[in-house]
Amino acid sequence: MELIDTHCHLEAEAFADDMPAVLSQARAAGVTGLVAVGVSPTDFPDQCRAIRQARTAGLSAWPAFGTHPWWSDRVDVATALAGLDRQWESADPPVAVGEIGLDFARSGLDVEAQNALFTAQIDWAAERDLPVILHERQSADRLLYWLRRRRHAGGVVHGFTGSRQQAEQFIEQGFFLGVGGAITHQGAHRVHRMLRELPLESLVLETDAPNQPGHAHRGERNLPGYLPENLTALASLRNLAEGELLAQIERNVGRLFKGRLRYNAAGPPSTHPDSRNDLP
Repeated sequence: MELIDTHCHLEAEAFADDMPAVLSQARAAGVTGLVAVGVSPTDFPDQCRAIRQARTAGLSAWPAFGTHPWWSDRVDVATALAGLDRQWESADPPVAVGEIGLDFARSGLDVEAQNALFTAQIDWAAERDLPVILHERQSADRLLYWLRRRRHAGGVVHGFTGSRQQAEQFIEQGFFLGVGGAITHQGAHRVHRMLRELPLESLVLETDAPNQPGHAHRGERNLPGYLPENLTALASLRNLAEGELLAQIERNVGRLFKGRLRYNAAGPPSTHPDSRNDLP
């Protein structure tokens, strides 16, 4: 079975000095694939280089490109879409558009600029039947407002920690919820209660590395190789064997990315049904 980190930032400065060790640690921990998520067109080249490094190290890796709402004061709509166009026409097009969304918790960001950037990117994704990877902070209701009013191809709400009601509304819109390091924090009782009750068919695993480390790594950078800790925590919450849970999560990942994930022939033998479709 494949253990996929559906959200990490391989191009991050935090990995610049020891990327080979980070990738080796991930593979040793049993992580087989990484979705490397973008934040700005200026970073897309570094993101692509990091993906090539991951594949050379024997991991499967796939790009998701997008302009994050934190960059909405620096990247206009035309620039964001031009960056997506370039990557779509490249030899390694995205499996999703992201990280995009709205952030109403961060001061200094213009709401209308965020709305314009988000809606333009979700429309671009819909035209290509690409899922989107959503950033949500104090913005779930507004995101849901837009999703109900625009054509889209579903996606995932990354690192979701909102309410049970909001979670159910995202699921109704065809979205998965990303389960990150928050699940490992002992005091996250509301998150634990929600994740016990939501349908397993709507959950995927992520790290957001190097951001949002789990309980055992507070104050440190997060690593893709810590993903199994999130799997263990979710299996414990749901009273499931890890293998049984992982099988369901793997099916969810396949549905989320609409069968676009192709597995790296340089890595360990894969039991995934699409493993015959190797990366170039």
